[in-house]
Amino acid sequence: MKMSAPSFVLPLVFLVLSTGVLRGQDDLRSVQEELRRRSLYFGDVNGRDSAELQEATKRYQKRKGFAATGRPDRETLKSLGLVPRSPNEPAPQELAWPAEPVLPSDEKIDSLAVAKSLHEETGIAPAAVVPKELAPRSSSARKTAAESNPLASAAVAADKRPANSPYIAPAELSRFASDYFAAMTSNDIKRQLKFYADNVDYYQNGKIDRRIIEQTLRRYQARWPNRRYTMGQQIQYSPINSRGEIVLTFPVTFTLKDGRRTVKGETHNRLAISAATLDPRIASISEQRVRR
Repeated sequence: MKMSAPSFVLPLVFLVLSTGVLRGQDDLRSVQEELRRRSLYFGDVNGRDSAELQEATKRYQKRKGFAATGRPDRETLKSLGLVPRSPNEPAPQELAWPAEPVLPSDEKIDSLAVAKSLHEETGIAPAAVVPKELAPRSSSARKTAAESNPLASAAVAADKRPANSPYIAPAELSRFASDYFAAMTSNDIKRQLKFYADNVDYYQNGKIDRRIIEQTLRRYQARWPNRRYTMGQQIQYSPINSRGEIVLTFPVTFTLKDGRRTVKGETHNRLAISAATLDPRIASISEQRVRR
């Protein structure tokens, strides 16, 4: 004869499963809170997995030198301080850098929040800076900007090349990159902004309006008021004919100071410069931390 399960078994199984689900939600909620504290996650703290949470986890893992899986594995949880180490367990093999963003690429930009802050300060409507694509400037505006740009003469030299030919002399490209990092060493925001296009593919944040970049730079400079950058000599150039751009890749060593701490390191940088216009500027920028 078939025996029936005791009446208390099913409720007990349900209780065990529910407890496991709640524990998993609590763990994810803790991860969300820690990543939000590090300016990497801006979603709801609800204990639910999401593409935004996975992307934030990847950013943190890259920052620490871990495998960027997007999943909160044990090493990641230990690094976040959410899982204790056993007495004889070594610390995670991670970069000994501060918890807050060190590099511009460490920080995920909440464009809407920055746009709202910009609106409070200047009155500019958030909708004016959040859209990815804005109307191009008039030809007269491009000409005015080109007259003050150090690359304008190289970009429009009268050699009868096609108007959309992405060509700038290597020496001028090197000078552009050198001038850019010299500007980034200063705390002169206006000097820095002149190198950026109106919309920039900015450190894996997608297309960002230059006014959002301005607010982001102000926060970054407040965090690291003393910065020094040194470009390596191994600069590579490659044109992207379809977009009229030239891509520069090169190493950069940096030193950041905030009065209490000093952080040193190296990155591999990529700049895409618009080269088929009267006003060459940075259209895309990215960097990758070099682990020594």
